[in-house]
Amino acid sequence: MASLAVSQEVERFNISIGAAAVSSKSSTSSNGTLTLKPTNSAEEFGSVRWRLNHWHGLELNIGHIMNSQEYTDAPNSFRVSTGITEFSGDYVLTPMHTAHWEPFLFAGAGALRFSPGTTFINGLQASFPVKQQTGLAFLYGAGTDYNFWKFLGVRLQYRGLIYKAPNFGQAGLSTHAKGHLAEPAIGLVIKF
Repeated sequence: MASLAVSQEVERFNISIGAAAVSSKSSTSSNGTLTLKPTNSAEEFGSVRWRLNHWHGLELNIGHIMNSQEYTDAPNSFRVSTGITEFSGDYVLTPMHTAHWEPFLFAGAGALRFSPGTTFINGLQASFPVKQQTGLAFLYGAGTDYNFWKFLGVRLQYRGLIYKAPNFGQAGLSTHAKGHLAEPAIGLVIKF
């Protein structure tokens, strides 16, 4: 009975610190005149996962990305250097476990805060009015933890975020389209 009880134990919490390569989807307004092409970049993020049992868990995430949102409305182009902060939560399903591998699926929601920095018009630094913008995002993905020591592992995952493309308070920069961040990521996991 004692060995059966020990085999049922599951860590209750884990903390992950990771990094991701971020590629963004281009979007175009419905009339085809305005195009938004965010630059590719990197993200650093952290996650805290609460394991309810072997199969189910809840997770909170915070991350930060620096990129540029590049708008083209011929013959002009506009670029906004942007810091993007992610605040999200998700449900995690872990359908199987082996001695070292724990694959998982997750889905949830959160917010992306777009904080503008330097602005450019036609490649030249020029000021135009932009303001911070926060929007809802849908988070989904899959991955696996590889446990190489009792309390330590590596997390490999793909994270995707779907959101409304930002316009920074400028009606002329509205594509009214959905944006997508694709994030293959790796991180270190500490289990409690």
